[in-house]
Amino acid sequence: MKYAVNSPISLTPAPEGWWVQHTAPDGTKSKSRIVAWAVVATGADDDGSMNTTVEPVFVEHGTLWTRSEWWDVMGTEHDVEVIEP
Repeated sequence: MKYAVNSPISLTPAPEGWWVQHTAPDGTKSKSRIVAWAVVATGADDDGSMNTTVEPVFVEHGTLWTRSEWWDVMGTEHDVEVIEP
C-alpha cells in the first residue's frame, strides 16, 4: 500500500484532558480538544521503508485536523502545541 506524506495511517481515541494550543502569528492563542491520536506518514527511506510520527487529531473550525494538515493549510507560523492533562 502506498501512503502520501502527511497522510494519517491509523487512529486511536484520545482520553479526556488532552488539548492543543494554537498560537497565531499575531500572538493570539486558542485551544482545541484532542479527540484522537494519528500515526502519520512522514516519508520513506532510501530502502523504501515508511517513516511515521504520532500527531494529535483535533477539531477546529468544524473540521478534524492533524498537526501536519493544519500546517499545510494554515502555515507553520500558526503553532500547534500539545497540552498534557
